[in-house]
Amino acid sequence: MTLFNMKFIKFFLIIIVFVGLTSSNNIGNLDRLSASFISRQVQQGKSVTVKGELFYQNNGNLTSHFILPKEYVLIANKLGESKVYDPSNNTVMLFQNIMYSTQSTQFAYFLSGKKNDMGLSNFGYIQERTFFEGNLFISEWKLKKQDPKSQIQKVKLVLDQQKPIYMDYKDKTGKVIRKVYYYSYQKLMNFDFPSVTTEIIYEGKDSVVSKTIYDNFKLNEEANSKYFNYLIPANAKSIN
Repeated sequence: MTLFNMKFIKFFLIIIVFVGLTSSNNIGNLDRLSASFISRQVQQGKSVTVKGELFYQNNGNLTSHFILPKEYVLIANKLGESKVYDPSNNTVMLFQNIMYSTQSTQFAYFLSGKKNDMGLSNFGYIQERTFFEGNLFISEWKLKKQDPKSQIQKVKLVLDQQKPIYMDYKDKTGKVIRKVYYYSYQKLMNFDFPSVTTEIIYEGKDSVVSKTIYDNFKLNEEANSKYFNYLIPANAKSIN
């Protein structure tokens, strides 16, 4: 498992997870969902394309099967436990961080019906002000309890007809360090889900741009795959 590939997998894990915190108990009649994805990341003029499949269950289990540029299987749960398995080398790497909890995936907060605040209240933020710009409803959030160590101090959320279309995150200097755009909504049962997201993370004078497209959605009984209950071989070697 090369350092380059592991760096991108960690980045992709953050993309699909670090966007809000919510509960999966409100998903209702949606038991499981699968989708294909393609994600392109550009940094310092270099582009990387990742393709794969996602398998999400309302118990909080999420399996990501990466196909390109190399096969990996990433298994995550609501406790923030994550495992990355490399089938070609039969090796596994473990992560433990509540920030990686599947309760905060894009699937969870949109399918739970809590997209109006994108889980910010659960993350310890409170509304600072709300206002309209034309048909857009904008809310600005700040930390309920001041924490100078927190990288994100303020968040802006923009809704268009109750659908999130944009978020940005500011540090203690007021500088925007992250932007996320949501668009190309699709109807999944009773839920509206953005099939395309574009994220910009600012790192000093550079930025990392990632665009992720989801398609081939399958729900409940139509979603059948071994990856829903994928088990990493017991003899896989840990490389932590």
